Amino acid sequence: MIHAYLLQIAFIVVFFVIPGLVGGWIAWTKGRNPFLWFLLNTLFPPTLMVTIFQGPARAVPGRYRECPNCHEFSKWRETVCRFCKTDLAG
Repeated sequence: MIHAYLLQIAFIVVFFVIPGLVGGWIAWTKGRNPFLWFLLNTLFPPTLMVTIFQGPARAVPGRYRECPNCHEFSKWRETVCRFCKTDLAG
């Protein structure tokens, strides 16, 4: 009886809670609302793929910067915009 209960808890944690936590963290690193994305990814685990592949919502220091020319977001370590080839180092 207890064994079946633990299996149910493990199933819920692995297939619902972990995608929610991962999705919330990824959303936070992209400048999005982590609580909202935690809820979405917990209730609908396939939305984790959306969270992974979406772009950043804003410039996040240390992760993403906005190009002053085309206003697209590039990774922080890139020195040239991949969209318009503007120098980002300055």
